[in-house]
Amino acid sequence: MSAGTPSRSVPLGSVRAPRGSTALDFDPLAAISARGFLIVVAAVCIAAAVGLTVSTASQVSSWPLAIGSLVALAAGFGWFIRSAFDFTMGVSSDRYATAFALLAVATVLNSLSSLGSNLLVRDDWGLLTLAFALMAAGPFRTSAELGLYTGISTALVTVLSLLHVFFSPLTAVPIVVIVLVACAPVLALGLGAMGYARVLLGGIYAERLAQAEARERQFDTLRQRFIDDDGVGAIGPLRAEVVPFLARLRMTGELSVGDRARAAALTALLQAAVDDARPIDSLGDQVDVFIDEAGLSLRMHEDDRATIRAVLRELHQSPRRTPGTLVLELLEGEEDRFGIIRCSSPDVRSLRAEVLPFIRMMRLMMSTASDEVAGDELLLHFDLQRLGS
Repeated sequence: MSAGTPSRSVPLGSVRAPRGSTALDFDPLAAISARGFLIVVAAVCIAAAVGLTVSTASQVSSWPLAIGSLVALAAGFGWFIRSAFDFTMGVSSDRYATAFALLAVATVLNSLSSLGSNLLVRDDWGLLTLAFALMAAGPFRTSAELGLYTGISTALVTVLSLLHVFFSPLTAVPIVVIVLVACAPVLALGLGAMGYARVLLGGIYAERLAQAEARERQFDTLRQRFIDDDGVGAIGPLRAEVVPFLARLRMTGELSVGDRARAAALTALLQAAVDDARPIDSLGDQVDVFIDEAGLSLRMHEDDRATIRAVLRELHQSPRRTPGTLVLELLEGEEDRFGIIRCSSPDVRSLRAEVLPFIRMMRLMMSTASDEVAGDELLLHFDLQRLGS
């Protein structure tokens, strides 16, 4: 995703991101384009500063201050860029404050270097530097911080422009016009950066919420399918036929000849499903070695049984599994119950990738579940906190 405003499936006005968060907190990949834009802004600012310093050399009253301003400018953007490419902390509030302080020092030195000989305030490149620094910080910092720095920049630029009004031979222009011209870039780009940061953060956060809701719906669908198909065999899908049939009979209060035939057919199907489910009810039928000294398999919750059975069935059917190595061990302590699934394979990482959707389902269904690869063996650990009623 780029640093531009992302597409949203959730209305922007209906969500509010956590206070103090930035766009890159929810979309780190957006930092790729943000870093590139920052480099371009830094290059433009430094090139403009050098060019304006050379072209207005006749207005420079102190070359040490002029050179110092260029050094501070390069240091400020250098620190900004270095922070942006730091993948551990990034452009934190403190780091951006340091970069902004260096750029503010560069602005002050640039203004003072022409004090007493400045003809036009709009030729001072320090005014544009602060504005571009605010604009480049949109993806990295919050709109509240950018608002604070916009206010500081406006006050600083106002003071510097008034200094030149009283101590430099400026052209005959009203003071209000001089101050407005000096403050216009900072206000325009600063306020624009605030709005951009707010819209970007809101858009990315709304999209993340929509993606989370979609994943939750998908997990609910998968979970229900596991419960219906794996938990009680063919009995689960029969609910869609039995429940509406019984509800209709209760509402009508009549049992026709067709209803009797339908009831008999459903009863036969239900009995067949129960008979088919009984041979596979034991988890031991799905593994090569089954250890359950405490009899947990008979007491565990049906949802947990369905989840474990689904994982075991997938491992048992995998061609990557080494035959005779699928082990299920259920253990019960004084205060906890847990289980371990072991399975060996010549290519254990490929085996894990094959059953990864079922491992994720186990993590979703159970309170605690984890997996690890030890040598050529895949280990699945899970807790059994629920018992069947």
